[in-house]
Amino acid sequence: MRQAQEYAKYYVQRERGYPTLPPRLTPEWIPYTLGAVFGLEFDSFERQFGPYAQQYHSALHPDVPPIVEMPEETAPIGGIVYRADVFLALEFDAYLENPDAASPIEAVAGITDAYDLYEALAAELEARLPPDIDPISEVSALDLQYQRRTNDGRIEEPVVGERSHTSAGPPDAQLQMTPPQATLESELTTEIVQGLLCHHLQCQVRDAYLRLGLEPPEAFRVLGQGFAEQTMHYQHADLYPPYHLTDAEIEGYRPPGIEHGALASGEFAGPGQPGPLLRRIVRALFGR
Repeated sequence: MRQAQEYAKYYVQRERGYPTLPPRLTPEWIPYTLGAVFGLEFDSFERQFGPYAQQYHSALHPDVPPIVEMPEETAPIGGIVYRADVFLALEFDAYLENPDAASPIEAVAGITDAYDLYEALAAELEARLPPDIDPISEVSALDLQYQRRTNDGRIEEPVVGERSHTSAGPPDAQLQMTPPQATLESELTTEIVQGLLCHHLQCQVRDAYLRLGLEPPEAFRVLGQGFAEQTMHYQHADLYPPYHLTDAEIEGYRPPGIEHGALASGEFAGPGQPGPLLRRIVRALFGR
């Protein structure tokens, strides 16, 4: 029933141009944020996503201070999510007016190399923006949402921090990554964090289709964590296989495929060939 309701919103949006789904849940729109993140130079990425990257780094490395701290008296039972909103310079109204023309999905049909996909989406976004315009207009402050059990047994989801921003209108994407379940002695490099965010957004595109009851295009049939709410469904609903697990065996779906130096060197390791450090980070960040 939930899938049918969400698909009805999607259908009305595509056929009538009503904003019945927000941009961050529209499967043909999220890829632009992926392309924008991939296309950033490292210094620009650090300027836009530095606080978010630091929050993750703090969970992996005990010497890095977090941006948002869990309350000391809190005993979370799970569901910790780091959230930040991303706003693009691209207007969502263009999609509402003509979804087929504004969608990048056809342009990436059949691509399965992660690096090639991200590069193609960055080019699609660049082609739709005026020259010399930064694709990302703003990244909000981050907040932390978690689950805890009340004295009467209920589950509540408090939020620490505030996703403050100055941009008008809804965000084009929302980062919803969960904290790592392990620690590392080595430092996270900029290209590793950038690659992990790209993979997270690629998984969000997958989830945006699956929550509508639709099989995602081949380019987005990857394993890993996307939307936090959808991950909960994968964990607890028999309807779904465990798409959130990077080592799950689901026909037609593949694990993360960006080697940790690929964004720096321009080289791509290929599916199933991640370096040892990346494998440790992927398992820590994505749970498996």
